[in-house]
Amino acid sequence: MKKSYPKTNQSAKLVVIWGACLTTLFFWTGCNDPFNAPKSWILSIAAFWLIGWISFQIKSLWKQNPLKWTTVVAVAFLAALAVAYFFTDNKYIGFFGEYQRRTGLLSYLSLIIFFLASSFIFRLKNIALVERASIFTGFLLATYGLLQHFHHDFVAWKNPYNPIIATLGNPDFAAAIMSIFLIINFGITVQTKQSRLVRIFTGINAIYLFMIIALSNVRQGLLTSILGVIIILLVLIYQRKKIISYVLFVLLIFVSLFVTLGMLNKGPLSAYFYKMSVTYRGDYWRAGMHMFTQNPIFGVGLDRYGANFRQYRDATESLRRGPGMISNAAHNVPLHLAATGGVFVLVTFLIMTSFIFFRGIVALRKYQGTEQVAVATFLAAWLAYEAQSIISIDNLGIAIWGYVLGGILIGLSLVDLQGETLIKNNVLSQPLISISLAAGMFILSVLGLRAESAEHNLLSLPKLQSQSQIQMYQAVAKKPLTYGFREPTFTLNYARTLTSTGDLVKAKSQLTNLIKSDTKNYDAFSLLAEINEYEKNWKDAVSVRKIMYKLDPYNQLNLLQLGEDEKYVGDLAAAKALIAVINSFAANTQEAKQALIDFGK
Repeated sequence: MKKSYPKTNQSAKLVVIWGACLTTLFFWTGCNDPFNAPKSWILSIAAFWLIGWISFQIKSLWKQNPLKWTTVVAVAFLAALAVAYFFTDNKYIGFFGEYQRRTGLLSYLSLIIFFLASSFIFRLKNIALVERASIFTGFLLATYGLLQHFHHDFVAWKNPYNPIIATLGNPDFAAAIMSIFLIINFGITVQTKQSRLVRIFTGINAIYLFMIIALSNVRQGLLTSILGVIIILLVLIYQRKKIISYVLFVLLIFVSLFVTLGMLNKGPLSAYFYKMSVTYRGDYWRAGMHMFTQNPIFGVGLDRYGANFRQYRDATESLRRGPGMISNAAHNVPLHLAATGGVFVLVTFLIMTSFIFFRGIVALRKYQGTEQVAVATFLAAWLAYEAQSIISIDNLGIAIWGYVLGGILIGLSLVDLQGETLIKNNVLSQPLISISLAAGMFILSVLGLRAESAEHNLLSLPKLQSQSQIQMYQAVAKKPLTYGFREPTFTLNYARTLTSTGDLVKAKSQLTNLIKSDTKNYDAFSLLAEINEYEKNWKDAVSVRKIMYKLDPYNQLNLLQLGEDEKYVGDLAAAKALIAVINSFAANTQEAKQALIDFGK
């Protein structure tokens, strides 16, 4: 047992922190999904290196009760996810995650590995690297956001939102991650142990981040920033006047309650905090709750919220924005996990989250003075992550910090001596295992990159001008499927290309095979129905649209077309029966009127 910090453990510390930073910062414009796919590759490569390192530390660290229970709750959460994955209908999506989300089993395994490694490595005496990384990453994000605000982005994003999307592809995500770094920068600023130069820079950096968040017009980013700063200030006040801190804490609870009610369009603050997007989130939450209550044990399948959304949403949501507007995430992390993974995933996740909070409080009570402020800084940043996760999704660029900060809080709750009980790994075996695991994931990531790049090439093709271009179009569209990945989105796009180039037989074959592996792929059924209607295969079209009706019962557009197809088949009675179905939830729509005109006589 060594009391020095071995070189291999220094490497693990660097992999954790810079792996987390790169997961947030990295994107690749040559990918069809330039944000989430590259982040998932960085995350998994670093995590698999850490698996090799952790395997040499577990036996020693298992003797320490807090780390033993940390491992138990993390493994329990992972085991629950693995069981839910076993019952997931589409194993590809369950493993890699929904396209342009990438929050499947692989990503959660990687996040849990980062969480464990952080708890094993970090103590108060070696936390400076995390602070430096937060300063650096926060400054880069703010600077890129500023460039985007003034339309000097070096990438011509097709962005319908506020231009400040940073490196995460969405202003909500950008504001959320910047609020975490703002809190850490502010916490460093008020620590007297820090040098004056560092405190000046972090103070300026915190103001800089706050300014960019304000320019993004994302209120949740501002609110989580303010929440984190107040928590740190409360600790500072507690150190001087306990009674005042208690009063302010109670006041904070009341203000938070009114702000929450205002965000839900209730109470006196609704005019300031309510946004229509909150109503949309309510629609997503109801759908997620329906998924969970009707599939309580194993959920609807890991990251299969989007595939099941149409089936479990209500008529209110469908009519509010139209049946074509859907979501592939519940926009509430605990609810999303419950809906897609079931009760065991939810319970183990809540236990792990509660355990992190408990250890954070233990750490806060353990220290005094500027060291207590340092702990409060990381606790406040973690709480900011948890707060935004209630109304958002586990975007990998943000989630990585939730898990790393959670691990750090556990580490801070342990005595510093335990931070030096990490064993010195074998000079060859641990690095060899780590590098081998990381290399395997690197190869998988390279194949994923090539598939993503091939899919991205479809966007650069000119419009079809002649028959001689057909084979070229089809070859380019098929290319993403040649790297061993059967991404449903790529298969569907290949079928669309075959359809647009007139090869309907091959298109139907692709769609049929896709539906066999992804039985709830609504878009595949929709395209297959359209092809059958184009070919006047009305009977087949009716069969497909009936399946679509089961997958999307509150879609009046599909019901109207089903009625039209029934009419062409000659079953006018079945077509007329659909009038009542449409009127049951969409009586005042144009589709209801059209149904009455077309087959109501």
